[in-house]
Amino acid sequence: MYASYYNLLNQLDNYGYIFLTKKNNINGSYFNDSHTCISINSDYAYIERNRTIDKAVRNSYLELIPLANSPLLLNSDGTLSNSAISNFVDAEKPSMDQMVRDNEISAYAVIIDPTQNVQSTSTINITVKIVGVGVARNIVVNLSYSLSI
Repeated sequence: MYASYYNLLNQLDNYGYIFLTKKNNINGSYFNDSHTCISINSDYAYIERNRTIDKAVRNSYLELIPLANSPLLLNSDGTLSNSAISNFVDAEKPSMDQMVRDNEISAYAVIIDPTQNVQSTSTINITVKIVGVGVARNIVVNLSYSLSI
C-alpha cells in the first residue's frame, strides 16, 4: 500500500502539482515543492524564481524611469560616454545590492554597450543579469561505518 501511495505522490510531483505532505517524526505539514505551470527546464519553473525576477523588474522600472528622456552625453566618436553609462548603472545598483544583501539573488551585472546608436534610435539598451539563489530540493547523505577517519 505504501509503495503505491509514494508512487502516486511522485507522479503528482512530476506533473507539477503542489500538495501538502507529512515528514516522519516531524510535526506539521510541508509543501512538496513550488512548481509553476511551465516546463521544468524554464527559468520560471518555480514560484521563488518568479518572485525574484518580478521584484527585479519592479525595482529596475522604479530606478530607471526617472532617467527617461534625460540627455545622454556622447563621446566624439558617437559612443556613449562613461558618465552616461555610469548614471544608469548607478541607478540600478542600490536595489540590486539590496537584493544581494537580502539573499534574494547571489550576484548581478549591469551591462550597457557603449557603441549602441542612441543618436538615431533614442533608445538605450541595458542588460541586467542575475545569478539566482540555489534551492536544496534534495539532500543526499552518505553515511557508513569506517575503521578510521
